Amino acid sequence: MGFFEDFKKVIRIYPDVKGVARRMFVTNSLDGIVAGIGVDIGGFSHNADPLLLASSIIGGTVAMGVISGILGVYLSERAERIKEVKDLERKVASSLKDSIYWKAVKILPIYVALWSGIGIVLFPFLIALPYLLSAWGILPLYTAYLSSIGIGLGLMGVLGYYLGRISNENIGIAVARVLAMGVAAIIIVKLLRLTLGV
Repeated sequence: MGFFEDFKKVIRIYPDVKGVARRMFVTNSLDGIVAGIGVDIGGFSHNADPLLLASSIIGGTVAMGVISGILGVYLSERAERIKEVKDLERKVASSLKDSIYWKAVKILPIYVALWSGIGIVLFPFLIALPYLLSAWGILPLYTAYLSSIGIGLGLMGVLGYYLGRISNENIGIAVARVLAMGVAAIIIVKLLRLTLGV
């Protein structure tokens, strides 16, 4: 049986993994977006280097995404799946080494980790894009700054819409909840800059 056949079979046996992957995708996407907005607010000045701002957004969130969002999630999910199989082996008093359950130990952590890493790696690139356009002379720096924040809040709004659809709740309220997180991050970083006199 090939990898993709194993994969489809494992997903049928463990339907809960899609929910786990969704939660990790949304959580880590929000982490990446809020971190990017934090760099926007905390690092911007009218004489800032747009390439430095772009690299700060991308570098910090990608490092966080690869180390925590992908590798950390993979290791924690793998540990949970191994525990499940070992518990099952104790119950049936038999080894399941060559079964689909042990194949799941290899497949499910990869699946969850990839979904976990997509948002935290991809979305910061979109937030940094206006600064790259500014560095190439296409956008004025302040326009890039406002555009970057706008993209970040827009992405948060899309995630809010997605959560509202999943939960069958009022879409407007779901979007407002997630956007409130972005606005709170902006206010906190602004207050921090004022406190530090930056």
